[in-house]
Amino acid sequence: MEREYIRTEKPAPLPFDTRQLKTLDDVFWKKWIFYHLLSFYKNYDNEELKEKIEAERKNKPARIEREIAKFIRLKLKANWEFGLNFSVKGEETNDENVEGNYDITIHNTYWKNKDFFFECKNLDGSQDLVNKYVCCNTYKKDSNGENIFDGGVLRYFNGKYAQNSNFGGMIGFILTGDIPPIKNNLVTRLKEKLHTTPEGDLIKVTDNSIEENSFTFDSLHKRFDKEFIIHHLLFDFSK
Repeated sequence: MEREYIRTEKPAPLPFDTRQLKTLDDVFWKKWIFYHLLSFYKNYDNEELKEKIEAERKNKPARIEREIAKFIRLKLKANWEFGLNFSVKGEETNDENVEGNYDITIHNTYWKNKDFFFECKNLDGSQDLVNKYVCCNTYKKDSNGENIFDGGVLRYFNGKYAQNSNFGGMIGFILTGDIPPIKNNLVTRLKEKLHTTPEGDLIKVTDNSIEENSFTFDSLHKRFDKEFIIHHLLFDFSK
């Protein structure tokens, strides 16, 4: 199934000379990774994924977010062109009761940053899931008796994720609802001060940032007195 409305553009070929590969910048590598992610979204089998989601709904607790992330990783691994230059992995734990780090990690040996990390979150139009995507109060207590805050975006600013990079990724899995209002709600939430202020404070949002697709945007933040960019992709799996 090919979705014509999704814009993809194949980047320039990767050179064969390993010395040249080592000189390629982040923009080049990210273009290739976005190409593969967009190609997945453009061509994935909706019925196959729908069956997996419905089967997972029967489990208690249902880990739909984890199942979709696994589905994406398996499809990337099955793509021979992706496998020529990249590897992908996910949570590094076999314990279903423990959340591992990074839902999707894409790697190339010759890339100086080595890894592109993606945190994945379900979205359905509710404020609760918008908060979990960005930042939310878990109402659990730390050793000082203070409430613990968590959330996909927050993890890039509370010391958990991508500490040696100046970028990261978020993929929202839309299970019900429409992209425009959900994206607007996410941007509104991102404009609010995070619990770790000033780490993570929003500088600006660039809309339709990846190949001018309307389901993408970038958010630029403050971190370590520098700038940190998050690339957001909202994949609509509700149809």
